[in-house]
Amino acid sequence: MLFEWILLDCFKTIHAERTASSVYHLLKGKRSIQTVQDAHIYKLNQYYGIYKHLTKAHFESKLTGLMKENFLEESSSLQSGYFITRPGYEWFQKNQPGLSFEGLRYYDKTDVFLERLLLLIQTLTNSKMSFYSFIPVIDNSKAENWVKQVYKKVKGKESHVLTKIYEELHILLSSFSEQEASIFVDRLTGYKKYGLSLFQLAEKYQMTEDDVYFTIISMTHRILKSVETDKTVFSVLPIFIKDKNAVNQLTKSANETYQYLINGYSISQITSIRNLKENTIFDHIVEIALYTDNFPIRDYVNQEEQNEIIEAIEKAESYRLKDIKKLVADHISYFQIRLVIATVNK
Repeated sequence: MLFEWILLDCFKTIHAERTASSVYHLLKGKRSIQTVQDAHIYKLNQYYGIYKHLTKAHFESKLTGLMKENFLEESSSLQSGYFITRPGYEWFQKNQPGLSFEGLRYYDKTDVFLERLLLLIQTLTNSKMSFYSFIPVIDNSKAENWVKQVYKKVKGKESHVLTKIYEELHILLSSFSEQEASIFVDRLTGYKKYGLSLFQLAEKYQMTEDDVYFTIISMTHRILKSVETDKTVFSVLPIFIKDKNAVNQLTKSANETYQYLINGYSISQITSIRNLKENTIFDHIVEIALYTDNFPIRDYVNQEEQNEIIEAIEKAESYRLKDIKKLVADHISYFQIRLVIATVNK
């Protein structure tokens, strides 16, 4: 029931200020400024992108189930908005899982780490036994190319590398419950032994496929955190994400706008040069405000306007733009409101 718990946590936090689609996009990790900003505003960064292959049909079936259980009810003021009910809140409180996520932090690293780990272990264990006709468990050309490059460097040293991976994983998995560690190990593929699928793991451990998946994702986030912070203990596993450590959180288009801003171009000039709509450039600036230190917000919103917007947010007790706009002077734009929201919620 992990998925249901996560959904209730999202709807409880958003409190019908956003539609159900916003939660769907959050879990999928949609690369839009609205979704990223929602993650920051509502302190839901941990769930951003933790279920990238989630389908709309599966998401909606879960919502239907939660409504049948009387855990969620539709909002009367926002179409496709949902409130968590009292029974839903009571269930939520009683069933808190011992899992934690770092979705936004590890958005670009989770899948990469898992795919590389699974494929390299499979490659080295089979290579050690001089068996080269195995079927790769990962069908991803980028992961395959990375493993090929690593294999060229460690060929002939398979036993040594496998021992190091085993030792480091043993240290990490010792901090998890026995069931969690077993699920992670059962997913691994070795010589003439294929790891279990999510369906097989769900059957073995009497869990739903969703819960198995979230268990693995949560464990991976904790593993990544340990691997990144304790370089004295881990020497091999950090290599799996070495090329991902300096990823720019800005999207490519926002970063391009940022370079123009740094060089002194105005919004109108950037709009003309890039042949984009003004609102698109506004979106980029809000994104830049979220991810850059010492963002010059006063270039766009003076201190008096900032104070007025902050007071309106507190008075409205909401981050709905329309609710805030009603409480500020007419000359204050939606862009300025979004910019203040972005900076106060960093």
